[in-house]
Amino acid sequence: MIIGFDGRLANDIHKVGSGQFCYELLKAIAPLLSNDKLVIYLDSLPKPFFPLKENKNIEIKVLPKRKFWTQTVLPRELNANPPDIFYSPSLQTPFWGNCSKSCTIFDIAYYDFPTEFTWSARLKAKLELNLAVRTNQFFITISESSKQSILKLFPEIKPRLHRVYLGVSSKVSKATEEEQNKTKKKYGIEDPYILYLGRIQPRKNIIRLIEAYEDLCNNHPQILHHLVIVGSLGWLYEPILSKINKSKYAHRIHYLGYLESEEEKVALISSASVLVLISLWEGFGLPVIEAMNCEIPVLASNCSSIPEIVADSGILVNPYDISEISKNLYKILTDESLRAQLSIKGKERAKLFTWENTAQEILNILRNYKK
Repeated sequence: MIIGFDGRLANDIHKVGSGQFCYELLKAIAPLLSNDKLVIYLDSLPKPFFPLKENKNIEIKVLPKRKFWTQTVLPRELNANPPDIFYSPSLQTPFWGNCSKSCTIFDIAYYDFPTEFTWSARLKAKLELNLAVRTNQFFITISESSKQSILKLFPEIKPRLHRVYLGVSSKVSKATEEEQNKTKKKYGIEDPYILYLGRIQPRKNIIRLIEAYEDLCNNHPQILHHLVIVGSLGWLYEPILSKINKSKYAHRIHYLGYLESEEEKVALISSASVLVLISLWEGFGLPVIEAMNCEIPVLASNCSSIPEIVADSGILVNPYDISEISKNLYKILTDESLRAQLSIKGKERAKLFTWENTAQEILNILRNYKK
């Protein structure tokens, strides 16, 4: 079977969300190809970090970079040399193409939380989604929560919508003390600290996280933890950066931006006292699994996909309740017995989520699809 694959996101240096998914999926799917052939389409030469190289099962086709590449250049290639099936690790799929097509719908939050997006981002996402639903033969989504949200909007695709959980990379496990110290020294971070990892945008609820941190510091001056925020800038980030700068505890809040080094990210996770992800919604919530695999306690939202991913291996809170967030932060930071329990439970829970499982499930779905 010949599988076409849009690999552009794995060729982007700033791999977050769908980019990380694309990168890890390509890396994990390669050893499972057997008699299949994977044709990867790019719009530029593979970067040094691109996860795969050509071999008897893998072909990389670099197509000319053009405006609206997905709807102009890529369809011509799919018509001229059609694979048995084309798969996109995002919503972007060509309208045309002489083959069956499939894509990934991470979530549809731009319908449920419209005010958390710019109008242009919302319009673009809705157009892509509606185009994808009309032009793809089947779909992958990444949690049961996302699946049910999608089906409320598009019940007709139920037989063609498959839920496949994401995984955690084998590289994302407890870093050595030496690696932790080296990274903390580079960024001027000292123990102890609370860690946020993800994009800087409204749905991640970072402003309420800062307010909960301020409440924690106000009510418990003996707490010495700093707050470390890591992630690339998304849309509507300005109020978040303003909140950091104007906080009375600004000297204890560190925004590090995007970390290009996976090793540094793992080292910062491994040194943290707790990872906090209190998003208003998540399609999956990859940082919580990464933290759990590094044996770090997790404080996360009690909504969207997060409860099904974390289960009883972390503390779940109402993301709108600043007092509840603050109280549970204090509990995790001061209860050593609880921290030990969460570390053990989290590590065990993380074993259920591997990129090998993700790749095998998606590969099975692609192989079993009948045109």
